[in-house]
Amino acid sequence: MGYRNAIYTVRNIVSDYVNKGNMVNLCAIDLSKAFDKVNHNALYIKMMKRFIPALLLDLIINLFSDCVTCVKWDNAFSNFFRIMFGVRQGSVLSPILFALYIDDISNSL
Repeated sequence: MGYRNAIYTVRNIVSDYVNKGNMVNLCAIDLSKAFDKVNHNALYIKMMKRFIPALLLDLIINLFSDCVTCVKWDNAFSNFFRIMFGVRQGSVLSPILFALYIDDISNSL
């Protein structure tokens, strides 16, 4: 339901500007699969550049190192494989790490 409120808000803001005779340009980025694409090493480097305390950085590196998973289909399981990219879905920390990871993109725009 949150996306409906966001769309409503954007439409109202755009309408206000247009009604005042201004031109409005919008840019949207689909980040729906982006959590799965986070490069761990690039994330660590970005954290170091922000002077994240070494203890916290070590904790996050440990969180992502040697992660493995498998695929379940009906009652069958695949072999385990290593997860090389992405932040953990459902983790409270993941949105913060993702925001840190993409923050320089918004700065470059």
